[in-house]
Amino acid sequence: MIRAVIFDKDGTLHDTERVFARAWRLAAAELGVPDIETTLTHCTGMNIPGIAAYWTEKYPDIPFSEYLPRRQYHFNRIIADGIPLKPGARELLLYLRERGYRVGMATSTGHEEAMEHLRRAEMVDCFDEGAIITGDMVAHGKPAPDIYLLAAERLGVEPAACIGVEDSSNGVRAIHAAGMRAVMIPDIVTPTPEVEPLIWKRCSALGELYAVLEEERG
Repeated sequence: MIRAVIFDKDGTLHDTERVFARAWRLAAAELGVPDIETTLTHCTGMNIPGIAAYWTEKYPDIPFSEYLPRRQYHFNRIIADGIPLKPGARELLLYLRERGYRVGMATSTGHEEAMEHLRRAEMVDCFDEGAIITGDMVAHGKPAPDIYLLAAERLGVEPAACIGVEDSSNGVRAIHAAGMRAVMIPDIVTPTPEVEPLIWKRCSALGELYAVLEEERG
């Protein structure tokens, strides 16, 4: 029986993956970074250390320490007027809490930035206390399972009784590796053939989760 639902943030609850993608492209254009589309696809869902490792190998002559501040500058500029939400995101979280589900977050975004986004979106109280897990709280980022396992531990729920909700292939891999059921709601990344078998349910929008949960409750 499903007792907990753990959400990714960017691209799943917050409609920010497209913002990040735009920021990636703007910073890449400024610094002359080639093949940014492949890099963007590969890195979606990963935390900063994971991206940095990939970047250093692919672009040894373009320091990631120079690129990251430019990307972050453009991202912050674009979201200055507010954090865009996926339709029905807040309502779904409140519904889950009202129905007795434990609710957590597993985001690759760093703690300070993630909490600022959640505060601005008035969503901090939608999650169980202590169950907002960020990319800088684990040793290994997605696609490793660490972040989802820590979220389940904080929620006090066995992984097998958890659903993870993601928009990225790296996120789905992390959920599956944690022994949870993976729900994918694709955003800017289409699941690869290797990832398809790892998806328990594929939805086109957050609103479809209501039916998934009701079906599971019987």
